[in-house]
Amino acid sequence: MFALITVATGAGSLSVAGAVAAQDGLWFVVWMPVAFVAFLVSALALSFAGPFDTATGRDVAGGVLAEFSGVDRLLLLAGRWLLLAAAAAMSVPLFLGGGAGPLLPDWLWTVVKTVAVLGVLVWIRSRTATVRMDRFAEFGWMVLIPLTLVQALVVALVVIGRGTPSMGGM
Repeated sequence: MFALITVATGAGSLSVAGAVAAQDGLWFVVWMPVAFVAFLVSALALSFAGPFDTATGRDVAGGVLAEFSGVDRLLLLAGRWLLLAAAAAMSVPLFLGGGAGPLLPDWLWTVVKTVAVLGVLVWIRSRTATVRMDRFAEFGWMVLIPLTLVQALVVALVVIGRGTPSMGGM
């Protein structure tokens, strides 16, 4: 949520269209890299993908997947992949300027950027060591939250320094 608050602060709007419009000159990923990384790492963790897919504690026998088979298991796994794809698609208007780009139509740039972000997430998923969720929670509280708060403070100071953003999109 702190990553999303940072985007809303930088855009001066709570709408996704306002966030895309605010990135006309410079994409938010350039001056909000911590928020972008925190958003993607949180998406990986929420979808139980990649390094966050190990079972711990009472789930050591396979977790929720051990309870399901057939269509139920397929739907659960499809839901995890869909969550990952939705997070990749949402990162495009929030951090990567939406459909902005040269030569291609806007919708095609959105697809290209979404596929690129999803490719990076899948690559990270297959190339990183497994992280236990309790260790990730500790990392989140000790590193990610303070860094995103500092990022939000920096963005707020930049917004104040350049003048009050237009609040027409709220």
